[in-house]
Amino acid sequence: MSDLRTVAAKRLDAFVDGAFAFAVTMLVVGTAGAMDSYDGLMATFAHVPAFALSLTIIVSFWWAHRQFSLIVLRSDKINDALSMLIMFVILIYVFPVSFLMKALMHWLSDAALPGNGLLPFQVRSIYLSFGAGFAILSAAYALMYFRATNVHGKLRVPKMFRPTARRASFWWAACAITALLSMLITYYGDVEGLIWIPLIPYFAFLLLLLMWRVFAPIKARRAMNMDEMDGTEFDGGAPDEEAA
Repeated sequence: MSDLRTVAAKRLDAFVDGAFAFAVTMLVVGTAGAMDSYDGLMATFAHVPAFALSLTIIVSFWWAHRQFSLIVLRSDKINDALSMLIMFVILIYVFPVSFLMKALMHWLSDAALPGNGLLPFQVRSIYLSFGAGFAILSAAYALMYFRATNVHGKLRVPKMFRPTARRASFWWAACAITALLSMLITYYGDVEGLIWIPLIPYFAFLLLLLMWRVFAPIKARRAMNMDEMDGTEFDGGAPDEEAA
């Protein structure tokens, strides 16, 4: 499959991969402290929970672009522009992600883990920054995958991958809506007193996604079994008809 992709598409993928790699590098640089002593090493280890959460968020967006590259054989100007937008946003988005995850771990651990405690007036702005980046990236991916479902488009997506692109477009659009909902809660809600309130839409969406990942294959297998039962019962005619 990868051998069928155009040279321009492969070069764009390499460029995007480089931007994500640089974003991860900035996460590492922001986490690592002075490790010239045992206390310094232990202090660095204390950043691991926040680093793991930040890395998960950044890698999830990289994974979406990687999966998109696996089903799209050719790029076009609109796709190039969306990929450039993703690179631009991710290189900025890494800072509010890292800051928020450190502050969140600091709050959840009751200041046992390192991080900056957020002042009441800072909570709203950091959540809005986080939500804006999440919404823009999710909307970009939703549009990219939606364009991949177009039969007459320029991206040359094999027919067998179009249902995958359609599902991905739906889920990334849902991600964008989730981020916008969180931003509305942040803007109009009392987030200074309850700083975890803006996270509710993200956790709800994550739970919904996990439920779908668990139950969708089960439903598909049941449908397949029903099709097989129908096929064995009616293929070749009904038994009574054959006996007659």
